[in-house]
This record gives sequence, C-alpha cells and structure tokens, in this order.
Amino acid sequence: MYAKITKKGQVTIPKPIRKKLKIEKDGAVLFLIEDNEIKLKGVPKVQPEQLAGSLKKYAKEYVSLKKIRKKIQGEIGEETAGEGLPD
Repeated sequence: MYAKITKKGQVTIPKPIRKKLKIEKDGAVLFLIEDNEIKLKGVPKVQPEQLAGSLKKYAKEYVSLKKIRKKIQGEIGEETAGEGLPD
C-alpha cells in the first residue's frame, strides 16, 4: 500500500493495516529499523508498565535503571560544577 507524507512528516496508516496490526484510537505504532528497512509494530492501548521488556530483543545490552540514574546525576553534577558561582 502507498501513503503520502505530509509537510510535517506525518503518514496516515491505511485502515486495513491498522486493522491487521490491531491499532485502535489510543494505540500506537513502534517503528523498527532492521537491515535498512522500516517495520511497523502495532502497540495496543496499554499502560507503560505493560510494555516493560517488550524491546529486549532489540537492545544491545541491559543497563539497569540505577546505573542510568547514577550516570545522569554525575553528568548534572559536572555540568553544575562547571558553571561556577557568579562574580
């Protein structure tokens, strides 16, 4: 099927595809890039907690949330320290 892209980069997903992917009004679409191709995966209307781990097979490695927070805090601390106090 063919769909045009708007000036804002938006595409309307044709109804037969939405139906096949079970994408409803408040659902979403996951864009996956594999081997220079874009694949769409329908995401039903769910709570974010229900999606936890759904992208695991696409991740290169697991990084714990604790480790991510620690890195962010360190970067914020370094950035703040670099700003110094006003004269």
